[in-house]
Amino acid sequence: MIRRTAQQDPSLGNHLPPTCPSVEALEYELAFLVRRLEAARRKFNFGLERAHYLLLILLERNDRQSVGALADQVNLDASTVTRQVAAMKQAGLVDKQDNPDDRRGGFVTITEAGREAAATVRDRRLDRVERAFHDWTEEDRKAFARLTARYNDAMRDALNEE
Repeated sequence: MIRRTAQQDPSLGNHLPPTCPSVEALEYELAFLVRRLEAARRKFNFGLERAHYLLLILLERNDRQSVGALADQVNLDASTVTRQVAAMKQAGLVDKQDNPDDRRGGFVTITEAGREAAATVRDRRLDRVERAFHDWTEEDRKAFARLTARYNDAMRDALNEE
């Protein structure tokens, strides 16, 4: 791997050793990003558990999914998602309907209360994101969103391969 200096590539950041290659810089930044996202999750009460919010937004986009399909999308095993869905059903956020072709499985659907809860959390999260990126240009925000989506897709695919 070729090591670049900050003088050769200012995108490596000014707080990194000048000999860090881009992969090392990414690893460093991602390590702290994950930590800061966890700190933000603990500091700001968005009103739903993170896992519940993720499942609700998947159901908003494509309602009536199996537990297995939901599990694949969030890179969890079906038993974990089954427990989450049970808690969400008890809270009135989702319903579970029988699958006539498979008595063991069923389909999860979002309720009106689930839609309202997801919308409330989304509004709170959007406010935090807007504050964090208030001094970024629209072009920079779009580029970051595009690259983050690309990275998320690559992570999902890598986790599904293993």
